[in-house]
Amino acid sequence: MSTPIKRLEIIRNAIELEDDEIVQSQLSRLKNEACDDALRAIVVALEEKNYSAAMAAITAWLQGQRAVTTWHDPQVAASRLELKALEDRLRDLIDRRNARAQQLDDFNDLYFSRLGPLMQQILQLRKTLAELKLRRQQAEARRREEDYRRCQRYMAQAVETLSTLTQRWCDQPADAVEATEARKHLQQQSNLIANLLAEALELESGLTREEEPARQARDEANEEYEKYREQHHDAEVRLRKGKALSEEDRNELKRLWRQASKLCHPDLVADDLKEEANRMMVQLNQAKQRGDVKAIRSLVARLQQGFEPLMASDRLNDLARIRKKMAQVREQIATLVDELAALEKEESWLLISSLSDLEAWFARQEKSLGEVRASLEQQVHEARLDDVA
Repeated sequence: MSTPIKRLEIIRNAIELEDDEIVQSQLSRLKNEACDDALRAIVVALEEKNYSAAMAAITAWLQGQRAVTTWHDPQVAASRLELKALEDRLRDLIDRRNARAQQLDDFNDLYFSRLGPLMQQILQLRKTLAELKLRRQQAEARRREEDYRRCQRYMAQAVETLSTLTQRWCDQPADAVEATEARKHLQQQSNLIANLLAEALELESGLTREEEPARQARDEANEEYEKYREQHHDAEVRLRKGKALSEEDRNELKRLWRQASKLCHPDLVADDLKEEANRMMVQLNQAKQRGDVKAIRSLVARLQQGFEPLMASDRLNDLARIRKKMAQVREQIATLVDELAALEKEESWLLISSLSDLEAWFARQEKSLGEVRASLEQQVHEARLDDVA
């Protein structure tokens, strides 16, 4: 009963101020709150602009109510109104975030539709090129392994020859011509062994140094290709569902989804309704993914008719709980403000918000990616020729 009391006090003050505009604005609300014959009689008098009779009836009704009305802490009303304002702010921020997310999704789907096949060809070529490079590295590693084994054999033979030459030199008298000749051969063999040792060290380090980066590049190219193919497939599914709807239905789907999100988002509703709100959000998002306008329209109707009141400001009467909820909503607002600020600095959002001619941008991208594809095709062709050679 406190609402009609406050409403009538406003109307009485407006009549005293001779402000008919305020009277009429409150009258429409008072009609919905008129719960007894006296209130309905006041409504009729106000509608007929019989302000003298209305003033007398209002004064009598208020005096009668004061005798039975319990006292209400004005801080509760003030805090609930402040909480309502915070909830409105949070609802607006959630809607802005949803709108930006929708814009990003729409752009990404359009990107996949226009450039997806070209990008998939490029990633496939990179994957092929990385595989060819790895095969070339593996072939090079096998060649190095063969050279290393051959070098070992030469080294063994050279060491054996060195031992024979050493023995021959030691068997010669110091002043013999044969000793000088043996020492010369011994020096040449030592130089050969040193060269073979250096070659063996170089081959040994190459065996482990060169293949691993190529293997890692191959694995990364495979992973990037598979990830992009999955994203492209998901985008194609969404686009097919979108094409099944008319442009009018697609626009209504987005509008209804945002409207429903503002009504049942778990961050917006009172704590005791969060579980139910989560379930409804799941249903809402599933209907959106299916492109089911009828299901979303039904959810909106349920929210508007049977899931009210939702907001904590409409359900809480305890001052401590209201103030606790206010603190929670302020934290949520701060988080969303930071989230939106970060989103607006992201490269994808900066691109979307800066594009004035989407068609021209896509044309430039198609040309640029076509050049990249041609370059990769040439590299793959040359790598295959090297592989055959």
